[in-house]
This record gives sequence, C-alpha cells and structure tokens, in this order.
Amino acid sequence: MTWLSDLKRGLQRFGEQEKPRAERRAAPGLAARYGIKYATDSAGIKDISSSGIYLFTEKRLRTGELATLELREEGEPEQSEDLQISVHARVAREGEDGIGLSFLLPPGMNPDLWGVLVRNIVLLTDHQQVAEMFHTLRTILFLCRICQAEAEEAIHLLGGQLDAERTANVVRIAIAAEHQLNTDPEFESMRADPKLVANLLRDGSWAPDDLTLQLWTGLLVSSCSTDPSDDANRVLAELLVQFTATQAKIFILACERTLASAQASGNRVSGPVVLTPKEMVELTGVHDLFRNATDLAYLFSLGLIEKVFDFTSYHDVEQFDISPTLLGLELYRHCHGSRERLAPELVESAKTHLANFLPAPQPTDVYSPTPFYSAPDS
Repeated sequence: MTWLSDLKRGLQRFGEQEKPRAERRAAPGLAARYGIKYATDSAGIKDISSSGIYLFTEKRLRTGELATLELREEGEPEQSEDLQISVHARVAREGEDGIGLSFLLPPGMNPDLWGVLVRNIVLLTDHQQVAEMFHTLRTILFLCRICQAEAEEAIHLLGGQLDAERTANVVRIAIAAEHQLNTDPEFESMRADPKLVANLLRDGSWAPDDLTLQLWTGLLVSSCSTDPSDDANRVLAELLVQFTATQAKIFILACERTLASAQASGNRVSGPVVLTPKEMVELTGVHDLFRNATDLAYLFSLGLIEKVFDFTSYHDVEQFDISPTLLGLELYRHCHGSRERLAPELVESAKTHLANFLPAPQPTDVYSPTPFYSAPDS
C-alpha cells in the first residue's frame, strides 16, 4: 500500500528537525465536530493541512481559545468511535464564514508522521484503507497520550517491524484499551511506562485468538495509572506470554468460577474448581485428555493453578482440578484492568516460577581453543 510506505518513511524520519510542509487540501471525505471541552458542534471543513484546519461554523470561538476537535469519516455514524480521532487545537483566526484552528500535537507525536497520516486520510478513497489509516492514527494518539514524549518505541511497531496480522493485533489492543480507559474520569492524567507498553503490544500481538487478546488489552489498561509504575505488570506479562489459546480458556474458566464462588459466599471460596473429562473436552475442543492434562501441567509450572495432574496413574481420567492459585487470580484481575498493587511475595513467586519454567540461557565461549573438527594424523 502506498500509504503504508509513506508511514514507514515517516517513521524513519523520527528525530529529524525538518519542518513539515503545511500544504492545504480540501477534505470532502471528512466531517468535524468541535467545542471548548467536548466536541459537540458539527462543522464543515474548508481545508486541512498538517498544521491546522479551517471550519465553516456559525458558532464562533475567540482567537487564542483552546478547543477539542474531532475528525471522522464522512458518512460514518457519529457513534462509530473507531473511525474518528480527537485532538486539541487553538483558534488561530476568525474568518467571515468560520474559524481557523492550529493543531496542538501531543508530546511524542512526530510532526512529519502526523503530516503523512493526515495527508493520506484526505487523499485515500478506498474505505478499507481510510479505516486502517484512522485506526493507525488513533493508536498513535493513544500511545502519545499514555507514554508522552517516550512513545517512540511503541509507535515504531506500526512501521513495518511486525507482519500485517500482528500489526492489526497491536491496533486492536490499543483501541480496545482506549475504549475502556475513556470511561475513567482520571484518564487524562494517566500514564504508563513506555517500555512496558511497547513490550505488552509486541508480545500481545502474538495472541492466537480474541480471548487471549482481551487478556492483553486488560493488562495494558491495568498498566495505565496516576501512580508511579512498578515491576509487577512486567512480570505478569511474562506469565501471560507463555499461554496457548487452550491454556487461556482453562485459566479464564478457573478464575471466573472461583471469583463467582467467592462473591456468592461472601468472599470465601467454597471449594475447588473441578471439571469432568466431558466438560474439559467441551471447554478446550481437544479430545485427547492427556494433552489437556499437559496444559494443566504448564499452568501448574507457571504457578497459576494449585494441583498438577498425576501422570503416574494408568487409570482412566475421572476429573481435572483447575483451581487457581492466588497468583493466578491476581493475574486474571490485572488482565481485566485491576490496578491494585501486587503483593511483593506474589511478584517474587512469579519470578521464581518463571525462572524454573524458562531456565536462563547458559553463556557460551565465542572462541574455543579446541577446533570442532581436527584433521586425522597423516
């Protein structure tokens, strides 16, 4: 795609001081709304450039006033939040038929990249390409919002580092997280560790299904806070990245049933979570019971369920105990947006299980005095 090539070139110019050329263009495919705090008043668009926009308006704002500007694809329902972006702007001038606004780009938004994205939103005519461009720009604005001037590493994931499917997953995680955070009154002041955000999106892009993708979305939401960040979510992400789609199904059901049981009995867990072989097959779609048992063994090794399956018995499988540990429940809660501080002992427990599950690579000598192959004696 041409616009994707432009995006890559724009990303490659990160850090340059070149001032973008503000070429004005008509925007027949765009609609706009504006307002002081919220974008509530509709307006026509006379022209747009990388530096600003001119709106046809009846309601005027004074020169110098700050405004919220919302741009969306013309013809799309106004409630379609995915195909719209919101930015701040300042009233630069008042005309006879409207007002001129200068964009106020968030920290971390490269002006050259902004120019590439805005130009392509205006020039592209294919609906699918326009939608992809809106999603990309919305994702970048969200990353700049939570990471500020240090959003570059996360933004670079959209510039060709990942294949098309993984890039689409990055966008889906980011936009879904923004939807959840928009309902929080403190969202404007929330921040996240830029390195953690980049890692969450990079690892989450491997999510094999929608269910696992939702877990990564929740963990990204959990990582956005008004409080200083800690090491806990990084460790939880290292646990989550080990999941297969089948293991995620088992883990989620185990935690859902335990939490529902605790809620029904006044925060006291009434008993273990046990599945029959039939229930396990229905849950996982896997008819090989010992393969299901192997998935339980993985979750046990990660410290997320309490009991490991007994592989020493030759009897038919009668039940599967999938009761989650306290660490498992906390991982589940954080993968659903919880921002409660993880107890230090749980963080250490997770690190220990990860160390045993994934042994550290052993260093190897670059130079060895003994050759791999020695010629036979003559």
